[in-house]
Amino acid sequence: MTELWQILTNLAISVRFLDALDVLIVAYLIYRVLLLARGTRAMSLLRGVVLVLLVLLVSSWLPTLRFILNAIVPVAVIALVVIFQPELRMALERLGRTGFLPAPLGSLSEESGPDVIGEVVEAAATLAEKGYGALMVLERAQPLVDITRTGKTISGRVSVELLITIFSPRTPLHDGAVVIRGAQVLAASCVLPHSERPGLSTETGMRHRAALGLAERTDAVIVVVSEETGNISLAFNGTLSPALQRSQLTERLMELFEAQRAERRVFFWRK
Repeated sequence: MTELWQILTNLAISVRFLDALDVLIVAYLIYRVLLLARGTRAMSLLRGVVLVLLVLLVSSWLPTLRFILNAIVPVAVIALVVIFQPELRMALERLGRTGFLPAPLGSLSEESGPDVIGEVVEAAATLAEKGYGALMVLERAQPLVDITRTGKTISGRVSVELLITIFSPRTPLHDGAVVIRGAQVLAASCVLPHSERPGLSTETGMRHRAALGLAERTDAVIVVVSEETGNISLAFNGTLSPALQRSQLTERLMELFEAQRAERRVFFWRK
């Protein structure tokens, strides 16, 4: 026990501050890259890269395998960049918007959160019953200034009545998305970027493609009401959860924003 303690003590003394800082920075960069890739095809790419690195490590003792890998790997890297170009572009866009430091979190407070979510869910259910299409974007950590600039400023408190009025077919603002920050509807008739993900079903409507496009580029939560089917879907982190019941939508929104508040508490506690 004494020898082990002596070894640990010597190790702690020999590690310089810059060495520890170097390790922490690399670990944090890896963590942020994993967050950017989470929920996308790029995660499969990262797993493949790790596997290739392990094989390269083993091949240092196997000359023939090393020769084959040295010939294949450069071509494979170029092919992967081409294949995963959409995912890499989305990751760079996210990085450009947020940087490596986490943005201030918490667009929904603990007091107003359940009320806002209740209004959004009730509006989505009512719009679905009426056969009206809708796109409702709930902003989280990443500001959506470039999205709100494409629409008309509203600055009204979130309510079922306001949302139904906006998405009624005879109103001039129904074609597009509303952006909600906290308890405020910031803008309506906003234009969202469409998803460029290959392999999307041809049955995926324009509203759902727009919701996916924003969910691939930001951390926003998008509620979609289909005009054709009346189904309610939820887009988040590059994925689409279709045909949700009212209770499922409420539960999912509460989970997402509660997780956000928990992350904010951890972030500020560390500060």
